[in-house]
Parts: sequence; structure tokens; C-alpha cells
Amino acid sequence: MKTLKKTTLALLLTAAFAATGAVAAVIDPELAAQLATMAPDDEVGVIVQLRERPNLAQHRKLERKQRLRRMVREMRDNAERHLPRLETEVQALGGRKHKRLWAINGMAVKLPAARVARLARMPSIASIRYDTPMQAPDVGSGTAAPAEWNLTAVEAPDLWALGHRGNGVVVASMDTGVDGMHPDLAAKFRGGGNSWFDPHGEHATPYDAHGHGTQTMGIMAGGSVGGTAIGMVPDAQWIAFKQYDDAGQSSFSRIHEGFQWLLDPDGNPDTDDAPQVVNASWGFAGLANQCITEFNDDIALLKTAGIAVVFSAGNDGPGTATSISPGNNTQAYSVGAIDSSNTVAYFSSRGPSACDGSVFPTLTAPGVNIYTSDLSFGGLPLYAYVDGTSYAAPHAAGAMALLAGAFPNATVAELETALRDSSLDLGVPGADNAYGAGSLRVRAAYELLASASGNTAPQITSVPPTGATEGNLYLYDVNATDAEGDALSYALTQGPAGMGIDAATGLISWLPGAAQAGMQAVTVEVTDAPGLATSQSFTINVASANAAPAAGNDGYQMMQGGSLSINAPGVLGNDSDANGDALTAVLETAPASGTLTLNANGSFVYTPVSTYSGTLSFSYRARDAAGAMSAPATVSIAVQANRAPTAVDDDFAAPRRTTYSYAARILPVLQNDSDPDTVLDATNTINPATLVIVAKPNKGGAASAIRSGANIGTISYKPARGFVGTETITYRVKDTRGKLSNTATVSITVN
Repeated sequence: MKTLKKTTLALLLTAAFAATGAVAAVIDPELAAQLATMAPDDEVGVIVQLRERPNLAQHRKLERKQRLRRMVREMRDNAERHLPRLETEVQALGGRKHKRLWAINGMAVKLPAARVARLARMPSIASIRYDTPMQAPDVGSGTAAPAEWNLTAVEAPDLWALGHRGNGVVVASMDTGVDGMHPDLAAKFRGGGNSWFDPHGEHATPYDAHGHGTQTMGIMAGGSVGGTAIGMVPDAQWIAFKQYDDAGQSSFSRIHEGFQWLLDPDGNPDTDDAPQVVNASWGFAGLANQCITEFNDDIALLKTAGIAVVFSAGNDGPGTATSISPGNNTQAYSVGAIDSSNTVAYFSSRGPSACDGSVFPTLTAPGVNIYTSDLSFGGLPLYAYVDGTSYAAPHAAGAMALLAGAFPNATVAELETALRDSSLDLGVPGADNAYGAGSLRVRAAYELLASASGNTAPQITSVPPTGATEGNLYLYDVNATDAEGDALSYALTQGPAGMGIDAATGLISWLPGAAQAGMQAVTVEVTDAPGLATSQSFTINVASANAAPAAGNDGYQMMQGGSLSINAPGVLGNDSDANGDALTAVLETAPASGTLTLNANGSFVYTPVSTYSGTLSFSYRARDAAGAMSAPATVSIAVQANRAPTAVDDDFAAPRRTTYSYAARILPVLQNDSDPDTVLDATNTINPATLVIVAKPNKGGAASAIRSGANIGTISYKPARGFVGTETITYRVKDTRGKLSNTATVSITVN
């Protein structure tokens, strides 16, 4: 039977659409598809929008408060003129639970599925759309730990330093709610009946059953109770629209109500209680690369009223063409996610936009490993590290809030353009479908807006000294001018440890320490009262304080009667200078005897008295390029008297002599002999021409010393005929200076 009812409804709808093309045009395709699956009596939630819309463009040039007041009044008046008739018709068709949506001149209503086509015949109706259910975004989770790299990355502290912390600014959240008892958020809630809207009727005061809204609000407006600053606009107040119920559910009509509430939170157009900036970290998850324009008009209304709206780009990356709505709508401002290395997050949705093919997202901001507030419900402040484009968007919303506080007359378009045009270009040159225009930089955006207001940045006119010495005071008086005559403040944004600057006068002072020799980078920034800044970067070459050289003692040996000649670096070879200077040798005291010539390069020549032997010395100092002298170093010279050569016993063998004819054996007796002074004087060695036989062969053999020719320094030997046994000879030899060796014995075994 149920199947029959569904079939009947499908036939009825087909007939209705065939009867008039106008009806088909009014009913949204998604709603038509939904109706085709329903029985005639099944109740369906729809959003009905009328054709009549007020001309709001005429108010664009008005000041924000006046513009917002007139827009809200005209939209409410327009709805009051046209919605009563629609309400009557809806009730006649069995509709119930209708809710006026004056911002779009429509209403949300539930009515039997079979009556939708009949309602669509009303000429005043522009569209009937399915009141699509929506699921709350996923919540990031984590544990407590300090971190705020993301705020520094987008330059929020730079604006705080200029006095712009969001004072007087109201930010709003469209999310799962806010934990109004969190210590980092409680004091910042604006309070009153116009600061919290729960269309589900579950909570009269701020509450968050999921945590997502608490996390995004922390990034936008959180404080520093936990020990670190977590919010972009720490002095702003916040209000919130609880878009999702405690079960995480919502619908298109609820969201329309939220946009409508943001335009006029207290329902009185004459009061100025609308926020300046709205963060909307949500979208149609799972519907990548589709253009759903349900809320494009709402976004346009808020922007026309002077309320900026920021959307998350979505987490359907890393593929291309993964944009999601509403972030990809023509009126939306979407934010993708990057990490701390300025790399686009893998999950961040990429463009192009499915709505118009334009670059998507608008820009990027930190959205990986972000430290923010988490649900605490009045207990100890809890925090979480979170990832997602949901957490990138509040950075941009917070940046717009900072700029709105600094430039209260700036339009939404000017705020959007300033952030986009000042972003840090990442990825391929120019805007692209991963990073958008680039990474958010709020200080740069501030300077763009300040320049657009006619103010010019100050100019630094002084030239810094670029040399310094360890231990000597370095001074640089930074001079700057400002065309508008603004008061100037000075700051160091880069400099070595110990360097300081007078913020009022610009005087830099620094005493370089012992470990600061070398090149030191410095950047000084001068800022005028409106906040425009100019920087000057330079490098100081710090020379080490001159230290005296260190000279080491030296020792040399030489032979009596000769001269000692030492080449460079000579006595300087073991000396050093901490500054790396070249050294020269300076004679301090001469030796007691003999003659010495000491050269500046450390080489010297010394000639002792010819008969002298023993040890004597002289001293010198090492001098560096700056003239600093070392302590005296001593050079000791040992003069060695000539020593006798050493003759060593030898053993040889010879065959027995049986006939008169016998070839003499040549005995190289000097081959194992040496002179101890050769190491000091290479010319003082054994003289083979002085070899003499002291004792002839003792067994009747014949021997002679050979003192010339090829066998010089050997003994020629022949044993007696028939002798068998061992025969000995003794010899001595002189060195080249005539010193005679000891007597050595030569043993010849004859067999």
C-alpha cells in the first residue's frame, strides 16, 4: 500500500509539472527528487522564498551603522507586507511549524508532500527548496601543551604591538556552539539576550555539546589563561549562533535563521548590535565539486550590511576540483589549510571553484597542529591540538576583526582585498588552486590599508656603521623621517645577543662579547603612529679583540766547528696567534758566544766558536700585525764535539785454500759501522779511505786494507794453504773529521 501511495504521488507530480512549466521551475530539483520518494501524506520540510525583494543596493554608500539599520528595517517591512498571505495559503494547505525568514523574504514550513506542487502555483513564489538536514563538522581532538606558532605565522602579535587587539570589535560564530564557561572565553562573551541564539531551543546560554565551535572560537578570540595566547583578537567580544543541535543536526532553514539573526541579534534595527566578522567553519561535507547556492544571498546580505563572513574551504583534498559549498559560492571568502612549513595540508580542498571556475580557496592559513580551547564546562582549562580547514578559517576571521578594529570605516570588500593582496605567495607563482592567493599575513594587510588611507611609511635616512670589535662599545643612532610628522617608535626585529635599542630615540647600543666575532645580522624597524613601518637590514663585521701571540721554546743540535742554518718558519713554526695574524720574530737576547743572524720570518744562521762544545741559547719574541708581542721564548742550541765512529765486529766465511792460486775474499767490514754525528752533520761520516788493519791474520793468512777503487773500505783476505778453522783480523777506521774508531775484530771461518 505504501508503494502505491508513493507511485500515486510521483504520478501527481509528473502531471503537475507537465501542466505548467512554471511549477517545475519553482520547485528545486533536489526537492523534486525528494518528493518522488515520498507518499502524498508524508510531511516534508521546505523553504519558500517570495519574488519581492527590497532594493538594498541604494544603501551601499551609507556609513555601516546607518546602512545596517536601514537594510534590516526594509527587509522586515518587506516581509511584513508579503509573508502574511503566504502564511494563509500554507495553513490552508495543511502546513505547520512555519518560521518567518525575513532576510530572504520567505519562510520555513512543513506540509504534506502532495501539497507542494499546489503551493508552487502561487505567482508570488520564486522558489520552493528542500529544507536539507545538515550534520555538524567533525571535532578535532588532542591533549594539553603550550603552542602558538600559528598566531606568529600570520603576524597577529605585530598588530597587538601596535595596540590593535580587537577592542570594541564583536566577532560571531556559526557552529556547534561555544563552551561559555571556558576560562579563555567566558569573560569575552558579550552577554545579554542579543548574544546567543539557539534556534533548537535547547540552551538559553552558551553551550557546546561537541567542541568544534569552542575550538574555532578559541582560535578567533581566545585568551591566554593556559599560559600562551591562543586567539587572534584577544580583546574582542564574541556572540554565537548555535547552528547544530546537541545531536549534531541542523537544516537549511535553521541556517537561514542564523544568518538572519546575525543581521539583527536583538530584533531592533535601531540598535547597533550586529558583529563585524562572522566565522563559518562548516560546509557541505562529502559534496565536493558541487555548487550549492542556498546561502549565497545570505552571505551577500551580510557583506552589504558591513559584516564580513569567512568560510572553511573543506577537507576533501588532496585532489583537484574538491571545493565545497558555501565556501565556493561567488560571495564567499574561503580559507584553506597549511602547516608550519607553509605547505598546503593534504586534506585541504583544492580548486577551481565549482560555482564559477575561479581560483579556490581565496587564501590559506595555519590549519595543522593548532593549539586551541577545548570543552571544559567550567573545570580546568582544557586545550587541544587540532587539524582542518575549520581551524584555518578563524585565523582569517580574526585577522579581519583586527583590521576592522584598526580601520573601523573599511568596507568588507576592502578588508577582503587587503588580506588577499597582502598574502605570502606560495606554490606556483601567482594565485593557484592549492594556496589561493597565498598565506595570510595580517601585518602586511594592515600596511596596505594604512597606505590606502593616505598615510606613508617613515623613511630611515641614516647609514649604519658596519664594523665593530670585541669588547668595544658599538653605537648606531638610527635616524628616520615621517612625511605626516607622526611619532615614531623603533624596534630591533633581528640582532645579536645583548644588542638593544631605545624605542623612542632609535639609539642602538651593543658590547660585542668574546664569542661574537664574525658577521652579525641586524634589522631595525621604525613604525609610525598609524602602524606603517620601514626596516633597515645590515651586517656588522665584528673583529676579535687583539690577543698577544704565543711563542714556544725551540731546541736544535749542531756539530762543533760548523754552522747551523734553519729555514723559515724556523723559530716561528710552533708559535700561534689567536687572531690569525702573520707573525714576525724579534731578537730578545743573543747567544753568549758565536754569531747569530735571526730573520723576521723565523729563519736564522748561527756559527759558534770553532772550538766550542756544549749548550748555549738565545731568546726572541713573536710579534703580530697589530704589534702585540709574545712573552720571550728560548732557543737552545746543543753544540756537539766530534765523536769517534763505532766499528762493529764482523763474521765471514771463506773456502779452504788447497793450491797456490786462490781468489782473495773481499770482506765489507765497514757495512755495519757508523758515526754518531752523521745525524747532526751529514758530511761527518766514516771515511773508508782511512781503514787500517791493526792486527794481521793470526793463522798465517794474508790480508790488506783496500783504501781506493771500487772496493774502497774493504779487506782483501787469503787463508794459508791447507788451513781449516777460524782466523781473526782487527781494524780501525776514522771519520771525515779524523776521529779514530775503536778496534773491531773480523772472524773468518775457513772450511
